[in-house]
Amino acid sequence: MSLDEGALADQQIEDAKNPSACADSLAEGAGGEGVKPEAAGGTLLNDLVEMSKLRINLLALVTVFAGFALGVCTSPQGSLSQLLSPRYGWLLLHVLAGSFILASASSILNQYIERDADALMDRTSSRPLPAGRFSPALARFLGMVLSLAGLVYLVILVNPLCAAVSAVTTGVYVFFYTPLKRVTSFALLVGAFAGALPPVIGLTAATGEFVSAGWSIFTIQFIWQIPHFLAIAWMYREDYGRAGFPMLTVVDKEGSATAMRVVGWTLALVPASLMPAAVFGFAEDFYFWTALGSSLVFLAFAAWFGVTRTRETARWLVLASVVYLPVLFIVLVLTAKVPGGV
Repeated sequence: MSLDEGALADQQIEDAKNPSACADSLAEGAGGEGVKPEAAGGTLLNDLVEMSKLRINLLALVTVFAGFALGVCTSPQGSLSQLLSPRYGWLLLHVLAGSFILASASSILNQYIERDADALMDRTSSRPLPAGRFSPALARFLGMVLSLAGLVYLVILVNPLCAAVSAVTTGVYVFFYTPLKRVTSFALLVGAFAGALPPVIGLTAATGEFVSAGWSIFTIQFIWQIPHFLAIAWMYREDYGRAGFPMLTVVDKEGSATAMRVVGWTLALVPASLMPAAVFGFAEDFYFWTALGSSLVFLAFAAWFGVTRTRETARWLVLASVVYLPVLFIVLVLTAKVPGGV
């Protein structure tokens, strides 16, 4: 899950708990800009927590953990109980810590780059940078230092391959996805690429190599993000349009192209979700049937949105998506086995 998508999904969960709030929350230039005194409000600590997107990055760490656990379970003589061993326990702690540092750095740099656009959107104008509570120069410096620190941490305490995948994730998100959002709707695919890498980060931390499990969970998470984000973008298309983001949901006034992509990508998720058991053989039959059933339910929500194209059905699709992926990954980890059967 990319950081923007995670932030928006988190808001949808909050909205579902309070329907009357009606989902009013989404999910920066020269270094010499200062802090506006009149915009003061909130503490420095609160602003740092907000800019690092603490809650969202904790959700991203769940997928890192899932990838790590999958890597352990599919290794020879591997099992979930080994997560409690000193070897894997410390390794897990280090990859989660390093990933959190990098995710926080990416969030800060993203908000630094997008501070002018954020100021134009109701749901983001109160963030520390567009509100003038935090210095853009300091945010840029902090993001760069944390990026370097996170990568060095992973190289030394985890392994170089894990650090390399993490570097690609951060680089694609900050230097490609973030600026492309202002240029083309195809930025969604670039963001989905970066957002699909966290479980691969966890898996390479556990194994030190690319294995079939990594490609399958990457494919699942990549495809999952497309209908997930398009549904959210449909709900907030006015805000995106006001900020000048050429999202598909902004230019597709009738929603027919959006609906086709939502249904098409969700349909593609059905065979993709079955790959761990049907193609690569590192999951039990129980996972196969769970993946098939849950994917068809998710497809039903996508079709419902495709037909109606309303804000309400878009919200239901988002809620279905944030239930679907954790269920799929939990069952995958619990039923994982060494490829080949033993």
